[in-house]
This record gives sequence, C-alpha cells and structure tokens, in this order.
Amino acid sequence: MCCEKWKLIGLCALALGAAIVIVAIFPVSFVMILAALLLICCGTALIKRR
Repeated sequence: MCCEKWKLIGLCALALGAAIVIVAIFPVSFVMILAALLLICCGTALIKRR
C-alpha cells in the first residue's frame, strides 16, 4: 500500500508538471518552465522509486 501511495503522488506531480509546460509554452516565465520540469522529474523519480 505504501508503494502505491508514492506512485500516486508521483503521477500527480507528473500530471501537474505536464499541465504547467503546456500552459507555459508561450514565454510567460522561464522560472515557471523550470518549476514544471522539476515537477516532471520528481514525478518520474517517484514512480520509478519502487
């Protein structure tokens, strides 16, 4: 059960990061794009963690 909790959190972070990237395609802010990429990386790391 603990393993599925981390996968769910990772999936949420991945989805949130992907949504921010889609919204930030137009040059709104470079920091926003960096935050989105960080969320995507953290999401994939949490999914692959176990």
